[in-house]
Amino acid sequence: MAKSSENIKYDALRADIAAAAPRRLYVLYGEERYLLERCAADLRKILLSDGESSFNYSKYEQMPSVEELREAVETFPFFAERTLVEVSDCNFTGLDELLPILRDLPEHVCLLFVGNANFTLDKRLNAVKELAKLALVVNFELQEQSKLLPWIRRHFKDAGRQISPADAEYLAFLTGGLMANLLSEIEKVAAHTTSDTVTRADIDALVTTTPEVELYKFTDAVAARDFRAAASVLATLFAMREAPHRISYSLTAKLRQLLLARLYLDEGRGAAELMKTAGIRYDWQARNLLSAARKISIAKCKAAIALCCDAAFALNDGGGEDTLIDLLLRLAAL
Repeated sequence: MAKSSENIKYDALRADIAAAAPRRLYVLYGEERYLLERCAADLRKILLSDGESSFNYSKYEQMPSVEELREAVETFPFFAERTLVEVSDCNFTGLDELLPILRDLPEHVCLLFVGNANFTLDKRLNAVKELAKLALVVNFELQEQSKLLPWIRRHFKDAGRQISPADAEYLAFLTGGLMANLLSEIEKVAAHTTSDTVTRADIDALVTTTPEVELYKFTDAVAARDFRAAASVLATLFAMREAPHRISYSLTAKLRQLLLARLYLDEGRGAAELMKTAGIRYDWQARNLLSAARKISIAKCKAAIALCCDAAFALNDGGGEDTLIDLLLRLAAL
C-alpha cells in the first residue's frame, strides 16, 4: 500500500533527526501529541548543546509579533552553529505578514512552529500553499493500526506481559488510539495484572472508561439485540450525565451503519469495504456489525431508524431520559 503524504512527511522529519541535520523551518501539529512532542524534543537535543537553558534558544508560548520574530531569527548563535526559535500554540492568522521572514530565514536558525491539538491549516489559501513549500509541515495524525498494534504489544513485552493482537486493538479503541493515553493505561494494566498474559477482562477492569466508549458499548449492544446489556450501559450513561440528544444521535448513526452492513451482505461485500464507506477504524467493529446484520432484515433496520427519528423529535419537544428508555423498549419489541 502506498504511503500517505503525511506519512512521507513524518518519515522526512525522522530522517532529518537521524542525520542530525534539521531544516530551517518546521510546522508540527496534529492530534497525536506523543509523537509530536518526541520529535520536537529530538530537534531540541540536536540543536541545543546546553539544553533548553541555552543562550541559543528562544521560546514563545504564543505567536510573537512580526518584529519580535524577525529579531529572534536574525540573532546570531553564541558559540554554536545554529539557534532554535520555537513558537508553541502557534496560529497563522497573519501568515501573509510572516511570509517575508519565512522566505529569507538565515542559515544559522531553525524555526519551529508547534500547533495545539485543534490547530488546522486551510490548504486552499495561497499563503498556506507557499508555507508548505518553505517548510516541512507535518500533521501528526492517529497512528495506523499496522503501526500502533505492534507498538502496544512491544510496550507490554517491555513490562513483562503479553497481549493478543485482538486485545491490543480493543485497548487502542478504549483509549481513542492516542499513544500518550495508551502508554499510561499500558503501565497501569501491566502493573496490576497478575498473569503473564493480559486479557480482555483485565482491560475492562483496569482501563479508565469514557462517555465515548460507553456510547459505543450501548449502540453496539442495541445493534447486537442484547437489550439487557444495552439497558445496563444506558444507566451508566445517565449516571455520567451524558446528554440524551447525543445518545440518540449516536444510536441513530450506529443503526444506519447496521443497515449499510445488511445491504453490503446482500451485495456480497465484506468488512474492508464497510470500514471504508462507514468510516470505521477497527476491524472488529466492522465484523461485529456484519455479524449483527446477518440476524436482522432490511425492513427491521429501517423500522429501527424510524423509531430513532421519532425519539429525536420527542427530545426536541422537551423529552429526556424517559424518551430513551421508551425507545429502547420499542427497539426490543421489533
